[in-house]
Amino acid sequence: MHRSFSFLKILAFIILCLWPFGCATSPPTQFYLLSPLPAPSLETGDTQNQQPTTIRVDAVTIPGYLDRDEIVTRVNENEIHLADLNQWGESLRGSLTTILALNLSRLLPTKDFAIFPFKCPSPVDYQLSVEIVRMDGSLDGDVHLTAQWSILEGKAGSIMVTRKSRFKASKAPTGYSELVAAQSRLVEALSREIAESIQSNL
Repeated sequence: MHRSFSFLKILAFIILCLWPFGCATSPPTQFYLLSPLPAPSLETGDTQNQQPTTIRVDAVTIPGYLDRDEIVTRVNENEIHLADLNQWGESLRGSLTTILALNLSRLLPTKDFAIFPFKCPSPVDYQLSVEIVRMDGSLDGDVHLTAQWSILEGKAGSIMVTRKSRFKASKAPTGYSELVAAQSRLVEALSREIAESIQSNL
């Protein structure tokens, strides 16, 4: 009986020691979104009889290492880090498609162009194809974006423009929020380069 009582005391002591660890909660997961260009002020004027050029932004393709919920940072040329507690709030592939289309619709004059992300209810004049080759960085270094993109004629499907663009943000982000903000600025830079090419080639 005495031995059983001693065992119960030891067991109770172990439970009390482990209780704080069992009740401890893990840090909450943070979710992030890329941000588009600010919406321009509304233009006034009669555009009822004007037929804009229609451009479709095809679904952006991304490399496999980016096609995940976790935000990816670069450790070195051969190693990446997946942030379990810092994740994308939506599919990165879908977000890039939407942001590019939205940026282009705000960079190009609305009376001249109509931009459709991926799906379009009618035939288009041109289509934009974008492949992200690299989009990552580190929390104590540069942030990179490399993309291969092409503009194709809608009916014939022939390539009008094809280009590989590289962008870098040199200001080291201090956290994931600043990292995503830097990536948004790089997507903006890509959008501006594409918009300039569209205006000069179409």
